[in-house]
Amino acid sequence: VRGRGAVLNQMVEGLRQLASQNRASTSNLNAAAAEIRASAQEQAASVEEQFAAVQETAATVDEITHAGAQIGKRAQEVIATAQATAQTSSAGLRAVDETARAMDAIREQSEAVAENIVALSEKTQAIGEIIATVNDVSERTHLLALNAAIEAAAAGESGRSFAVVASEMKALADQAKEATAQVRAILGDIQRGINASVMLTEEAVKRVAVGKERTDTTHATIEEITARVQESVQTFQQIVASTNQQQLGIEQVMGALQNIRQASQQTAAGTRQVEAAAANLSELAGALLALAERYRL
Repeated sequence: VRGRGAVLNQMVEGLRQLASQNRASTSNLNAAAAEIRASAQEQAASVEEQFAAVQETAATVDEITHAGAQIGKRAQEVIATAQATAQTSSAGLRAVDETARAMDAIREQSEAVAENIVALSEKTQAIGEIIATVNDVSERTHLLALNAAIEAAAAGESGRSFAVVASEMKALADQAKEATAQVRAILGDIQRGINASVMLTEEAVKRVAVGKERTDTTHATIEEITARVQESVQTFQQIVASTNQQQLGIEQVMGALQNIRQASQQTAAGTRQVEAAAANLSELAGALLALAERYRL
């Protein structure tokens, strides 16, 4: 009986130790399950925050994409306007060149007219000199006719025919003198007209020179504007190219954010599964702990 009692005591002691170890293991399992659940909850919260941050970043990047698209569109509009301005400037340059050529032609024609007027003035002066000579001859003829008439009167009847000739010579001399006076008056009017034409031609040449100078200035200004417009077009083309590169980069970022968002969703789902498994494990550990308490010896 003693032997059996000793064996029974050993069995009870073994069961007591086993129950104690079971309670300790169950308690440790319960604590570990609680820690796993807490860690899973923290990880779930962190994943939610990360997902929210990714969503916010994606929204910001989307706004940047939209803004970049607007900038690119506006830059394209500016390029189109600048190109139209450049075409207008080119047309303006052609018009200015044509105006300059026309002014050069007017200047050449005005100078030719001035030369012709000067030549005409010289010829008029030569005619005036001839008229002066004719007038001098007519005066001398008039004087000779007068002297001849006096001599004819002194000769009496024999000088009558000579007196008639002298009278006709005097009449012709008077007509020549009157005609030369009229021609001289006409030449004076012509000379005054020539002088006025010379002055007007010189003024026209001066105005053409001023117009040519202004045309050259306008040409230089339009060329400068055209050059600046071309530079602006190149600058905006570079902006568009940079914007397009930026858009490509943003699209890549959006793709990466989409992958991160999907990974975050998958991580969140996995974390929720871990949290649920930890909760189940905690419940199981609690049940085991309660069951182990029932076998406390």
